[in-house]
Amino acid sequence: MKTLITLIVTTVMTFLSSTLFANEMEGPVKFAKVETIVDHYIDATLRGNIELVDHMFTNDFYYSTPNSRSSENIKKKAMIKYLKSLKNVKMECESDYKFIEKNEDCSIVQITTTFENFTRNDYVTLCNSKDGWKISNVVVTYPIK
Repeated sequence: MKTLITLIVTTVMTFLSSTLFANEMEGPVKFAKVETIVDHYIDATLRGNIELVDHMFTNDFYYSTPNSRSSENIKKKAMIKYLKSLKNVKMECESDYKFIEKNEDCSIVQITTTFENFTRNDYVTLCNSKDGWKISNVVVTYPIK
């Protein structure tokens, strides 16, 4: 009888611990809405809140800033490193966003950031995958006033 009770308790504990461990392994953005990811991107780039930067970009992410006759491209690892260097740095600006395209699989958002002397537009492409909404591409432009 003692062996049976030990076996049952061990089985239950193994099941519970594996279930809890599996839930901890899921990404923190897995069930987040697309708007939540956009808000976290804005918080990271403009307010220095880097809480989710390791989780909100796809593996093939790239960031580009087209300049006159050339383009600067940044990959995921460099972007995360850059955002982490901005921890707790708050930019003096106003920002707003609007969806250019929004559906279940992919969305494109225009984030307009207004600084004192210039405006910056981030065109952010987000894709919904098995890991939830993640940013796959950011193109930054500086419109002429």
